Amino acid sequence: MSLIFPRHLLATLAPVGAVVALVAGCSSGAPAQVEAGEEASESGMEVVGETVHLGSEGEGVTIGLTYVPSVQFAPVYVAGADEIFRAAGIGASIRHHGADEGLFTALASGEEDVTIATGDEVLQARDSGLDIVAIGAYYHEYPVVIITPEDSGITTVEGLKGKSVGLPGEYGSNWFGLLAALDAAGMSVDDIDVVSIGFTQAASLASGAVDAVVGFINSDAVQLKEMGVPINVIELDPADVPLVGATIVSTTDWVERHPELASGVVGAITAGAERVIQNPQHALEVSSHWDKSLSDSEVRATASEMLKATIPLWMGPDGKADATQDLETWEAMAPFLAGVLDMDFTEQMVEESVTNDYTN
Repeated sequence: MSLIFPRHLLATLAPVGAVVALVAGCSSGAPAQVEAGEEASESGMEVVGETVHLGSEGEGVTIGLTYVPSVQFAPVYVAGADEIFRAAGIGASIRHHGADEGLFTALASGEEDVTIATGDEVLQARDSGLDIVAIGAYYHEYPVVIITPEDSGITTVEGLKGKSVGLPGEYGSNWFGLLAALDAAGMSVDDIDVVSIGFTQAASLASGAVDAVVGFINSDAVQLKEMGVPINVIELDPADVPLVGATIVSTTDWVERHPELASGVVGAITAGAERVIQNPQHALEVSSHWDKSLSDSEVRATASEMLKATIPLWMGPDGKADATQDLETWEAMAPFLAGVLDMDFTEQMVEESVTNDYTN
């Protein structure tokens, strides 16, 4: 099985500059980023090839992040800028994956030590023979939602019967979220018209090409609101969704050889998330060193809304950032995915896929 997974849950957050361009009706490429060879003295960052060294002293750890810089990675950026990694004795570097690179390719080769991926991606990777493990929670909720036009009158999953529902395709986070929502409502895909629309949820719903779309509360819903499209957002009840959102992931070999570093990385990212929760404006400023398009006021305003929608995902049950993973959801996810993917996830595989040993 290939380790190049269909578009990653975190990567589905479109570059903010591209969102603003869509709203304005003009074309846009990828947002301006920290460029190779550039040294950002005010942030202490130095770019060498694809990897950004944060200038912190300590034992080296390379953290892989997907696609392009985005406010969704603000906890990691803040942990670097506020010297949280340095205080933990970690010489952190950040490497954003290329768009065509497999999610776990660099992790498997040792080019990266830690990355961020969803629980379903971790289980699928282990099924393919990759010995990786989730060592801390990044998101505490699965961000998939169903979005309908405000004037459609569709405000529940049951209301989708006989309607066309657009999503990127029959794979990945959107697909799993839709299946879980339908199952909880006593429905199946036979009750709706599934339409594969690629990653065009906002445009497809705005144009009326479909009756509803499946997307992310901190991306697609924000895009539509920025476009001025009145919408209903049908959120999924966590109790009905046996799916694990974004997690902090490494290889079993690396965490066993570097247990203190693993705990330090998890703790630093979690502390960074708490600072984002407490001071979103600081997080935006720090993120602007990575995504240079945030210097534009309109782009920054959109990024602020995306960040505001992402903050609840970083919060644990007590309203604070917490890396402790919900092991019961992991256990429930395995049989759900086994049925969807026709795979056999054993109890031992699940136990080896996740641990809270590094969340103290």
